[in-house]
Amino acid sequence: MSSAPLSETAKKNIEAIAQVEHVMHDRRSRVERIGDWIARFFGSLWFIAAHVVLFTVWILLNVRILLSFAAFDPYPFPFLGLVVGIEFFFLTTFVLMNQNLQSKRQEHWGHLNLQICLLTEQEVTKNMQMLHVITRHLGLQKPATEKEVKEMAQTTPVSTLVEEIEKVLVVE
Repeated sequence: MSSAPLSETAKKNIEAIAQVEHVMHDRRSRVERIGDWIARFFGSLWFIAAHVVLFTVWILLNVRILLSFAAFDPYPFPFLGLVVGIEFFFLTTFVLMNQNLQSKRQEHWGHLNLQICLLTEQEVTKNMQMLHVITRHLGLQKPATEKEVKEMAQTTPVSTLVEEIEKVLVVE
């Protein structure tokens, strides 16, 4: 299945997004990089396979099926439970660190998206104002009511918009 070729504008946008992602990726601290790597490993099939092998060998050694070793952690395997508990502590810590990093990235993209939306709103408002002046100057028929055109040609007060949204979304 062949896909349609992308426009140059779309390619530039993709490159800009990739550049921002690379900058954000490179800004991570050493601790964040290590935590990210560990979180990726914990979420892999290698991690599961390593645990299956480790637990199988541990249990077989401690029930003395494989070799005639003295059991170092006899049934019900309290030392294994301790090791798993400590591992769980570190696993959840690294997962939370990774989630914090993802939240920062989402917040960054949210701010960027808001800035772009505000810029777009300003550009569209200016275009509406210019179009209104042109149609008046040329004496063209009004496609919309005068009130609608005036409302669309006004700059949207962002702080008032936020206040109004907060009023509507407040749940008591």
